[in-house]
Amino acid sequence: MNIELDHVSVEGAELHQRNLIQDISITLRSGEITLLLGRTGSGKTTILQMLAGLKPPDQGAIRLGDEPIWQQSKVSQSMLLRMGMVFQFPEQQVFARTIQREFAYSMRPYRYTESQQKQLITQALEQWDTAKGQTDSRQFDLDGSPFALSGGERRRLGLALGTVVDPEWLLLDEPSAGLEASSVVLLLDALAQHRLDERGAVVATHDLDTFLPIADRVLILQDGQLIADLTPRELHAQPELLIQVGMGLPPSMQLTQQFAAVGLAMPSTALTPKAMAASIIQMKAEGQEVRNNTGESASTGNESTKHQMYTQLNSETNECNEGTASVPVHSATNNNNQYIHSNGLYRVMDPRLKWILYILLVTATMLQHRWWGLTLTLVPVVFALGILPRHALVSCMKLMKPLLFFFIISTALSGTTLSTASGSLQLGFSLIQAEATLLNVYRLFIVTLASLWFSLTTPYGRMVEGLNWVLAIGQKIKLPVTSFALAVSLIFRFIPMIWSEWQRFSLIVRARGKAALRPNTVRVRDLGPMVIPLIMSLFQRAEDMTIAMEMRKVRENYRVGSTTSLLKWSKQDTWIGVIGLLIFIGYIWIRDL
Repeated sequence: MNIELDHVSVEGAELHQRNLIQDISITLRSGEITLLLGRTGSGKTTILQMLAGLKPPDQGAIRLGDEPIWQQSKVSQSMLLRMGMVFQFPEQQVFARTIQREFAYSMRPYRYTESQQKQLITQALEQWDTAKGQTDSRQFDLDGSPFALSGGERRRLGLALGTVVDPEWLLLDEPSAGLEASSVVLLLDALAQHRLDERGAVVATHDLDTFLPIADRVLILQDGQLIADLTPRELHAQPELLIQVGMGLPPSMQLTQQFAAVGLAMPSTALTPKAMAASIIQMKAEGQEVRNNTGESASTGNESTKHQMYTQLNSETNECNEGTASVPVHSATNNNNQYIHSNGLYRVMDPRLKWILYILLVTATMLQHRWWGLTLTLVPVVFALGILPRHALVSCMKLMKPLLFFFIISTALSGTTLSTASGSLQLGFSLIQAEATLLNVYRLFIVTLASLWFSLTTPYGRMVEGLNWVLAIGQKIKLPVTSFALAVSLIFRFIPMIWSEWQRFSLIVRARGKAALRPNTVRVRDLGPMVIPLIMSLFQRAEDMTIAMEMRKVRENYRVGSTTSLLKWSKQDTWIGVIGLLIFIGYIWIRDL
């Protein structure tokens, strides 16, 4: 069945003005391979997530045949089972002790019998598992650990896990990233078979060399808008469309332009090096003359240019024939943008002022020992969060829900008492103990909210510079303030990063688990498959950050307190700072009342 997007729009999930998707109306047809092209942030992944039932549209409708995919911000499980999404870097989704269990988790929502599961796994292995050397042994040992595989093998396993149930629609996000050439051949074979079975596939990619020759249709996105809907041949004749959206031209298009510069017009059917070589041989047989830019015959005046072009073409053709075409490896795109407002009060506030206000507020909060005093310190925090844009506030509230749940559980446990005074075990509850714990938890909650506001509204570089300035006095008395500033800044850096990683892996586990839930909701049974990859990803992020700091040679002699272009104090900052200081004095005064 075809998929129809009818005037679909999606608002920015973070503090951005423009929509992620802006009024798109298209029909995706079964039996076709459709490419989504565009720069990072153009809306490709958002479209895939809407089709997969992971992200609802804010406006418009999406239908599979005559049935809406999204109904009241939810997707039925029967609809989810027809969609199969494979995320970029699928090796990050593995969690189980064995490959067999990974396959079982992907197939569990479909309620297959044991024999059906065995048959599907066998088919997946035949499709994705290549033999080692000349033996019949396989790289995917069902009883072996997926973590024992190499990075490329785990990526191929991730593709196998996403396609093992043979979904009606295959949704792939940068599937060739990091794959070796032999695995890319397997991927292309899987897509070709999917199309042959009259089912649809949508591929978001930058790898035009790999996917353009097999595609039936190309959709080009720019800033959430659809700017072109055409065939690969039409795109080959209009390379300016790729340049317009900031994408580089693949070597095949570059070579076509080089031939055009010397008078050779390549046919629109030549989308691969092999096809281009055949066209050139045919043109040569027909006696077409090659001319350079000055009109001089290339056969007499431009032999070196012609020789250079034929050498380049021969090299690409050999690569194509040998099946070892170069596959670009796209670096992981950090889609976890910081919540930084692009205008208004937060933009003009100097980061030094934010640090001063934060320190004053935290100090005042820690000094309060009465409920009403703590509540008063909460007021400016609530006000600061309340003027954030709606989507940032919604994300903040989602982060606070599990934290509040943790605080409630902690308070309940602290008030629980056990007694054996009468010879038997008696369970009780102490309000005094619970209230004392709740007061401390309330104080921690206020500090956490203030920290969250700071991290959501301040870029990392400005945060570090501002803290260095605030702590500059410590440098004069030989305190290791640079290391302290770096550590504190990294803690603030990890607050939004942990939340964004949680969201990312919750999408992955929902795509695999096929649960008919509202967005950003995870079942208890899926916590294991989500938390294990999440922790591994956070460890990897921490390791990458450590390596980056070592490469940049972070040392104690860094110029603390230096003023850079990131720090610009204004009169407004002065007035806000004075008001903050007066409020702080008020908090100190009410502490002993």
